[in-house]
Amino acid sequence: MAYRNIVIRIGAGLALAVQCAALAQAAPATARMGDAAVRGQAIVQRDCAGCHAVGRTGDSPNPQAPRFRQLHERYDTDQLGEALAEGLSVGHGPMPEWSFGPEDNAAILAYLKSLAPVAVAAPRKEP
Repeated sequence: MAYRNIVIRIGAGLALAVQCAALAQAAPATARMGDAAVRGQAIVQRDCAGCHAVGRTGDSPNPQAPRFRQLHERYDTDQLGEALAEGLSVGHGPMPEWSFGPEDNAAILAYLKSLAPVAVAAPRKEP
């Protein structure tokens, strides 16, 4: 009888572990982002997604509009922060002028940073 209880408990524990692992993998990206990044994502979805690809995948609706996930390749994050604070203005007609307050600016930058690929450290060599 005791052996049966142990087997049942082990089976239940394994089932719970598998279920937790599946839930962790299925969690949306927003669950892994901080509050500021989630707020930034909402702002860019509202204000920018009409022309730009603002997520981790997909092409921009406007082929001339850069994908947000690649902005770090073209611009320094600090420069983007200054541009967001002072007002975005570019040399082509379709891009409207935008300016954001300090809180929105910080949220957008947090979201943009969450899109940048994470650098993987090289394994350390043992001496």
